[in-house]
Amino acid sequence: MDLQAIRTFCRAVEAGNLTAAAKALHITKSVASRRIQSLEDGLGVKLLARNTKGVTPTDEGALFYERGIRILDDVEDAAQAVKHTSDNLVGTLRFTAPRSFADLKLGSPLMAFARQHPGLKLEMSLTDERVDIIGGGFDLGLRIAPELSDTSLIARNICDIRHHVVASPAYLEAHGTPKTPEDLKDHNCVFYSNVEAAKQWRFGTGSDARAVRVTGQVTSNSGLMQLAAAIEGVAIATLPDFFLEDAVRDGKVVKLFEDVPRAPSFLYALYPERRLLPLKVRLFIDFMADWFADPENHCEV
Repeated sequence: MDLQAIRTFCRAVEAGNLTAAAKALHITKSVASRRIQSLEDGLGVKLLARNTKGVTPTDEGALFYERGIRILDDVEDAAQAVKHTSDNLVGTLRFTAPRSFADLKLGSPLMAFARQHPGLKLEMSLTDERVDIIGGGFDLGLRIAPELSDTSLIARNICDIRHHVVASPAYLEAHGTPKTPEDLKDHNCVFYSNVEAAKQWRFGTGSDARAVRVTGQVTSNSGLMQLAAAIEGVAIATLPDFFLEDAVRDGKVVKLFEDVPRAPSFLYALYPERRLLPLKVRLFIDFMADWFADPENHCEV
């Protein structure tokens, strides 16, 4: 089976059209079309459905894409094994990460890793939505969660993520300062729409853990928008610490209930279970763990 044809097909699925796939592979659209047609003829199935907007995989195509990506990864791994040096990574590292965290915290480490490995391409998909790492053909994903329920993936804890309840001095002056978490029921709070049970704010740990139900005017899937609601005195917010560094330092918001412990979330690196972890994945995860272990780069405020 022609590896170039498989690579062209996978790129077409990812790009959603043949023109973009051909451009990425530095071939003409007609060559890309012939490669995919040859692949379909050899398999005896239709892999792509073509329409005016581009191409989408058929059911058989989606299945073949999942396997095809793994084949291409194995070929890259074999090439890397022959080169047997961590200083000369080749191929492509495809990963997904939360957009908000990436925008605020990943720029420097990602570019430092890219400078260390100029022969390695980094393809990142940044979204705060939950992503199917295996189905999406990713080498790994970075995910923030208090715990993991997906047992089909291997996880490594990169760093702790602490959450804080914050409000602006103007809000507290106008509406009073809640003395306990239970007092939040009398205040306007802002919610994160991507998380189920977002109106249940959890405090305490172990046997002292409890959930406080809060209400409010604003709901958003953007942590930065929630922070804006707090800074502007509209509502009280609960946010991961990586959002809060500048706002706390500048006095735009203050932390509440810091004497009440809260269970942390964690930044995990997740990757499919494989007989041999690709060198590019292992080195990337090691680099991220070392980066955030440095006190100057730590996730916490």
